[in-house]
Amino acid sequence: MDETDRLERLTTSLTELRPCPPRHRQSQLRALHTSLVSAESSLSAAIASDSPRNTPAEVEAEYLQSVETVRHFYDGINVAAEAEQEYAIVKGKDAGKRRVGVGMVVVRPGGWGHTRLFGIIAAVAAAVAGGNCVILELPPSDRAVDKVLSEILTGAMDINTFWVSPAEITSPEILARAVLVDQAGPGPATTLTNQIFSSSQARVVAVVDRTADIEAAARAVTTARFAFGGGSPYAPDLVLVHEFVKQKFLEACSRFVIGASAERKRDVAGEEEKNTRQAIQEAADRGEAVNFGSDDCKLVDVLDRNSPITTLKITGCFLPIASCSSLVDAVSFQPPETTLLAGYFFANPPSAKYLSQFLPAHTSFTNHIPPSRLLGPAAALAHDFPGLSLSSSPSLFPCPYTTESFTRARPQFVVPPPPTTKPKERRRKAALGPLRPTGQPKTLEGLDHFAGALFLGGGLVLAVVVPLVGWTSYVAGKAAVGYFSSRLRR
Repeated sequence: MDETDRLERLTTSLTELRPCPPRHRQSQLRALHTSLVSAESSLSAAIASDSPRNTPAEVEAEYLQSVETVRHFYDGINVAAEAEQEYAIVKGKDAGKRRVGVGMVVVRPGGWGHTRLFGIIAAVAAAVAGGNCVILELPPSDRAVDKVLSEILTGAMDINTFWVSPAEITSPEILARAVLVDQAGPGPATTLTNQIFSSSQARVVAVVDRTADIEAAARAVTTARFAFGGGSPYAPDLVLVHEFVKQKFLEACSRFVIGASAERKRDVAGEEEKNTRQAIQEAADRGEAVNFGSDDCKLVDVLDRNSPITTLKITGCFLPIASCSSLVDAVSFQPPETTLLAGYFFANPPSAKYLSQFLPAHTSFTNHIPPSRLLGPAAALAHDFPGLSLSSSPSLFPCPYTTESFTRARPQFVVPPPPTTKPKERRRKAALGPLRPTGQPKTLEGLDHFAGALFLGGGLVLAVVVPLVGWTSYVAGKAAVGYFSSRLRR
């Protein structure tokens, strides 16, 4: 069956709303889960073959995260609630929270290699759970994961609603109506509403304050940077450490790097890290940085913060570490017009609050880096989906996609609003009346944030300084009177 026939079949299925019913979505996710479980050995072998720098534990983590993702979206389908919402109009009720699938989703992994299995499964499972027809682009390649996964998906999924395309979709008609998930794209700041580009070039910065647990911070940062061969987009690209504790932090990192290096296979560096390695070596030749550690896991002590490596998206097992003099210095080092993919802040709660508030980051974590966050492609920074909020325990189950990523709000209303019962004059008085007080002290009303803080700070200073000066003057005056009185009596 050629491309035209497959696309026509998918289009017909959309017209018939075949992928929408919750029972169909359940059956598809159930079949996918069963196939992934039965193919554990072949998938694990494929992951290890494509990612030779990954440890056996990391291979297992990627496989398990992929299977758990399917379970996550399967458990999120509530048949009873969806049936209640579908027939709400019949019962004379509103369906204000109703959402429907976007229709067609094209998943384009491209050349993305880091935890490729999880990235593909996460996008496919989320799109299926949203009630869509899905096209997965898997052109012929040497990747073992692609070959195994293509066989699994072809055998498990409904051919009327799912297709593994052996070539990139170029049809303007399809791309105009479909949501395109590009996992290897540059991730521009703004995209069309039907484009979900992973922000793979957005940077990640960690800040270690002098109030932090240095050992714990060093362990978390080195683990994140060197895990999965240093290929995660969520691995820190730069660490800013308070100058008072930088040496202690470097020593702690050195101890953890020795262990990380021992677990890695040697001489299997990927092509992606060549530019990073070259940039770091050039910085060292210019005297801007000092490198130490093994060839497999290298720490980079940045001596000049103007070095290009402080703004580089790092690929591979390299960890640049620079110093900062204060929290304000750490915040001002990041250009305000850019937003970090993630920020990792190691400090006491007040300091961490300051960093997370004033250092722009799509996601921030305080005193920890969730290991599972290191899997999969980067999130699409240009889209803020309702379900993509990570406040509900991202450490337990992070995913770059949600069902909301592939659905649209389509509310239905049947209940008319109640008639306005207020008399015209009463309504007018209520609308034009003054707003409720802000609750701010009257002495500070009309002042901006900094002026208010200045007055408040000045008041506190005066409250301490004036009594102190008065008491000092009294004591000094009393002593002077006593001194001159004694002289006169002589």
